Amino acid sequence: MFLEVESPPYIHHSVPNRSLGPAGRRIFLALMAVTTLGIGMLAVVVGAWPVMPFAGAEVALVFFAFHLVRLHDADFERLEIGPHEVRVESRDAESLTRFVAHRPWARVIVRERGARCTLGLAYAGRTVQLGRLMSDEGRRKLAEELRGRIAVTAK
Repeated sequence: MFLEVESPPYIHHSVPNRSLGPAGRRIFLALMAVTTLGIGMLAVVVGAWPVMPFAGAEVALVFFAFHLVRLHDADFERLEIGPHEVRVESRDAESLTRFVAHRPWARVIVRERGARCTLGLAYAGRTVQLGRLMSDEGRRKLAEELRGRIAVTAK
């Protein structure tokens, strides 16, 4: 007599693609600030003082942009398909979303509009977005991976 063994769950985990980490952003910002403000100081010495406020504004805007990127450093999306349920957990800045669906009734909805592709998981009249951290091609590949594991509907 053999014991029935459940297969491990399917797990898809995605994170934002960052080419520059936190330490790299700090180094870049420091180098850019030193260079920009140094050139601004040279302009002040020569008598072109109106350059300095613009140099400071440039550094401040890049700092603000890096701050916005930092808010999303911990973003992720995790899709887990178990034997009886489908779980989606995602983080967008400070917002954490969890969605649990009964596997036989859950559906993945694929919407193609030209080159754009969007995915959603629908269950009980509610739809949650899937693959928001992925490219359109990545979402298409994910939809293909999900075929056979869960119902996929194209719209």
